Amino acid sequence: MKQNITILLLALTTTLSAQWTQLPDNMYADSLHAPFIYGVASGDPTDSQVILWTAVETSIVQLNPIPLDYVVATDAAMSNIVQTGIVEATILNNWTAKVDVSGLAAGTRYYYQFEDPDGNFSQVGRTKTAPAGAVDELNFAVASCSSVYSGYFNAYRRIAERDEVDLVIHLGDYIYDFPDMDELVRIPVPYPVDPLYLDEWRQTHRYYLLDPDLRLMRQMHPMAAIWDNHDTDGNDAQTTMEAMQAFHEYLPVRQQAADLHLYRTLKYGDLVDVMMMDAQLYQNQDALGAGEYSMLSNVQYDWLTDEIDNSNATWRIFGTQKMFGLWSILGSPIPLPIGNDTIIDPGSWDGFMLEREMLLGHLKDNSIDNNIFISGDLHFSMAMDVPINPLDSLDYNPETGEGSVGVEMMGGSITRGNLDEFGYDAGIADLLVSLSMNLNPHHVYEELIKHGYGVLTIRPDTTFGRFWHSDILSFSNEEEMSMELFCLNGSNHWQVSELTTDLIIPATENYDIGLPFPNPTNGQVELIVSVPSAQSLDIRFLDMTGKAISNTQIFQLAAGQSITLSPRLPEVANGIYFMEIVGADFKAVRKVVVMD
Repeated sequence: MKQNITILLLALTTTLSAQWTQLPDNMYADSLHAPFIYGVASGDPTDSQVILWTAVETSIVQLNPIPLDYVVATDAAMSNIVQTGIVEATILNNWTAKVDVSGLAAGTRYYYQFEDPDGNFSQVGRTKTAPAGAVDELNFAVASCSSVYSGYFNAYRRIAERDEVDLVIHLGDYIYDFPDMDELVRIPVPYPVDPLYLDEWRQTHRYYLLDPDLRLMRQMHPMAAIWDNHDTDGNDAQTTMEAMQAFHEYLPVRQQAADLHLYRTLKYGDLVDVMMMDAQLYQNQDALGAGEYSMLSNVQYDWLTDEIDNSNATWRIFGTQKMFGLWSILGSPIPLPIGNDTIIDPGSWDGFMLEREMLLGHLKDNSIDNNIFISGDLHFSMAMDVPINPLDSLDYNPETGEGSVGVEMMGGSITRGNLDEFGYDAGIADLLVSLSMNLNPHHVYEELIKHGYGVLTIRPDTTFGRFWHSDILSFSNEEEMSMELFCLNGSNHWQVSELTTDLIIPATENYDIGLPFPNPTNGQVELIVSVPSAQSLDIRFLDMTGKAISNTQIFQLAAGQSITLSPRLPEVANGIYFMEIVGADFKAVRKVVVMD
């Protein structure tokens, strides 16, 4: 009897949960596909399995599970069906549903859809299994720190548009438990509660899924997600457990064990092993000696080193919520408002230096190269080499990378505040970057203002890291690539790509190099150009790595003439490409999105 009463109370809580009387701009449910108003998602792919997710909105008090038919096909029209089945949305899971579909082909794109008992269909989702065997290239989007209250999820939409993405890796703070008082950009009415209880955590997840850009990203690509402090609230054990439960309910993650831990490995053929660590929930749990504690716990550290020892992939990606490499402020000529006079953030791996040295020592002692650490939490876009002792010139050479054990990429915050939101202007940010780079010879790139995400393109011989930034204060279709780096197989060292320096036209008054249109395009593109002197323009198309995919096309222009050019785009797969325009004294690069 007591159990039935509890279930009835859960039903009432779900049905009567707070609704918003006013939503901010660009927040709405997918009412076209009701009751699947929160969309679909997929995640944690293997070479034969993938998690499929959805949720239903019910306005009536009921206790019985809702059976949902799911269909998996190899085409978006859902005509070539390869799998069908039934999964239940239940009150105990807040009317979410996840199914771990198996028996799929490796490295294959699939489409999926759910149907409720009344014949209502969800949106068609798209996913992709991990490849097996030899792999030529992989593309991973890297995201973190995505506060729906702080701004627009333009970066999520840009990720969704990237046809080449094999996996979106979200490194924590997927949701935020409260709005930051300096970042009240998109706030609903009534004001969001700071969740303490399970239903409040669930309500926060559902509110996030009213954002169409987040829904689109989840619909278009499989995810591998890990939580951080704003997802879990580590101040109270009961609150943390309920936050973890809600995270499992609303994210397409595969449950690893009864304790709901999320550290795990995703294997991508012979090219990449993705090892997702949890650097949040196990801090200070186990003592290491000499007054230092573990960030991972002994159990997780042993799991990680076993995974490393058993990895046969060319590259290893280590996903960690916290910045892994050293960010020193030792010797700063001016006092800084953050840190402890030695390091910027004791809550990152800088506060657990012994365990970091142990892990890097394990990699170095076993001659394990090609280690890529990806991190979040600090909101900035950063890249660095990862030597054991970066400040010791005998152990590390920043010019060659000798002594480095791996590289790190912090992709930046999707929306959460950077220095400008904290009240510092661009001049102060530039000063801090200059100071930081001088104090940290292993740092290769720092951006403390802009918002966005990173993309890793991984090939057997080279890994490319690209930083993409877009506006957060208004809806926008534009983005810029602020930096491109590459790391050669065996080098453990970031180098700056030449393509990055060609992305901006010199600020010459009489040049007018327009934007390609239409963009996205299905293959035809035009460009309006005006130059101050008679000259020829050489135009060619490049792929994401800067490799030419077309012959150079030559156009003759008269002085001051505004002319519409129609360069021929080669037949290519859907994705993002660059148009390189070279004149007598300038070079410009324009992004072209190809979508059928």
